[in-house]
This record gives sequence, C-alpha cells and structure tokens, in this order.
Amino acid sequence: MVENPFIFGKVVSGEHFCDRVEELKQIKKLVGSRQHTVVISPRRYGKTSLVINALERSKTPFIYVDCSILEDDKGIVAAVLNEYVKKFDNIAIVEKFLKRFDFTFSLSLNPVNVTVSHVKIDSLKTLLMEVSKNYVLVFDEFQDLYEKDKTLVNKMRSIIQFLDRSVIMLGSKRHLLDNMFLKPRGIFYNFGYALHLEKIQRPEFKKFIISWFNKTNVKTEASDVEKILDTTECHPFFTQYFCHFFFEKRLSEKAPVEQTLQDILQMNSAFYEETYRSLPVGQRKALLLLSYGKKEVYSADLLEKFGITSSQALQKALNALVKKEIADKNGTYHILDLFFKHWLYGKTLKVANQAV
Repeated sequence: MVENPFIFGKVVSGEHFCDRVEELKQIKKLVGSRQHTVVISPRRYGKTSLVINALERSKTPFIYVDCSILEDDKGIVAAVLNEYVKKFDNIAIVEKFLKRFDFTFSLSLNPVNVTVSHVKIDSLKTLLMEVSKNYVLVFDEFQDLYEKDKTLVNKMRSIIQFLDRSVIMLGSKRHLLDNMFLKPRGIFYNFGYALHLEKIQRPEFKKFIISWFNKTNVKTEASDVEKILDTTECHPFFTQYFCHFFFEKRLSEKAPVEQTLQDILQMNSAFYEETYRSLPVGQRKALLLLSYGKKEVYSADLLEKFGITSSQALQKALNALVKKEIADKNGTYHILDLFFKHWLYGKTLKVANQAV
C-alpha cells in the first residue's frame, strides 16, 4: 500500500516538510547567536513545523510550550516541567530535580506527569533560568498569554532577557504581535528579531508536489499541480490538505482537480453552512462580497450588488469577522479558510447574478 506523503493538521518533519530553505538557515543562525526571535504568520502557515525542523536539523535541544492552552504562571511552570522531565530516563533523577524548586507538585508514572498545585513568586523565573541553560525555549501562540494576562507577559519579559539561550516566540494574531514587538510602547519592543513568515513560493511548492507524485509512482500532470496551486493560493495548510485528497483519488482513478475540490467542499458543507447561518445578515453579506474576489471591497457597485447599505456598515461587519477569526486583513481583507471561500463563492454567484 502506498503511503500518502501529504500530511496536514500536525507538525510535519523530515522529507514531508516542504523546505523553506532560507527561513531554516535564518532560524539556525539566530539560535546559534543566542538571539531571541519572534516568528509571525497567519495560522496554518507552518511556523511550528518550521521552527521544530530548524532546531532538530541543527541538533539543538529545545522545550516546546503551547501557550494557547495556558492561563497563568502555574500553567507555564507545569507545561515546561512536563516537557523537561521527558528528557530524563530515570524517575529518581526527576524527583531530585523537582525538589530543587519552590513549588508544590505531585508526580505520577507511566507516563511521567507532573501536576503543579502551587507556585511562589519566583518559581517561574527559577525554572526558566535552569531549563534555558541547556535548552532553547519555544513558546507557541505567545500572544494568547498577552490577551489573557498582560502582567504575566511583562513578567515573562523580565525573565527572558536574562536567559542563557535563545527564546523563540511564535504567534498568529498579527495586530497583537505588532503591539507587543514592533511598536515603541510594546512590551517586547526591540527585544528580538522578528521573522514574518509568508506563503511558500509557488516554484518551490510545485517542485515539492511533483517530486512526491514521482517518488510514489502516482500519475499526475504539471498542469494539475498548477491548478491545485491556483485553488489553494500556495497556502501551506490548504495545499497539503488538497494534495492529500487528490493523491488518494489518483491512487484509484484519474480524477480531475476540480472534482477533488467539489468533494472537499461537499465533505465540509454541513460545517460551512452552520458557520454561515450562525452569523448576522450583515456579516454574511460581507463574506459573500469577500469571496467575490475584488480588491476594492468598498466600491459603490459592490456594496449595491450585495445589498450593503454603506461602507461603514461593511467596515463594521469586516471588523467583526476578523475578531471571530473568520477573516483577516493583510493589506486587503480575505477569508481565512480557503475552502470556505470556495464554498461561499457558489452562493456569491447567485447573489451577484440576481443583482445584474
């Protein structure tokens, strides 16, 4: 049985990772010079896979922490500890290590898990300073801590500036990260190197996709790959997602790219319909307008075509969609889920045609 080489929805490593050659070099260099780094990109651009691949390929030991599920310093302490104790192969060493710190904990086995019930004011500082002697700390979705507790982020900054090794902070909410790292009054202003991760370049992605079809002896044409990249706009997650299902189809039949897209939309249609119906009418209209694909979203013709009363009403709806993480703005407004955008486009054509 041929293994599907296109992986999505989790960290990808090794030959399944579509190499971002320059970015990998950059991260390795920054870590080698002990430079703190923030990696900024929209969700699902592969920043976690990028950082982990860079560290693994350079044989740099690291501790990974997902900040999106943490609430306070006790949560950070527990998360760092549970990653750190995985590095030990002896429970006696784990217990000896834990007793060095001023927090209350319990320890369970098979697998080893540390539950922290109480921390003191310096517990987080003491732990991070100890761990960073030998490990690079990676804090994913770091801006989520900023949303929950700005005081905690201030505390983190005061600790991180004294750590021995690099700290890598990853984030996807650009407006929050800009406030934290790039604005003069930001908590982390001029604190480290900011790496903005863009979509994978089309030639690089095309080469990667064709290479895997050739390696697995599954037939496809260069024109098919061009259509895929047109459909997914070279978005890392949605390209891998599409290629996964297209590859499965090509194992048994010579299905066209267009059929794969329709199957994906049908598979997700119930979820998309529920999402769409849950929104106020003004936000639905704004989504349909965005899916229409015009850059000048505030033009009088478009507003009239989609029954939007004013540019102010559209702006209000777009801001709400950004807050709900259904849309985003990077120069221009766009729908984050590309397949949702394609699904909406079917509805959009009906509205647009009725308005003609």
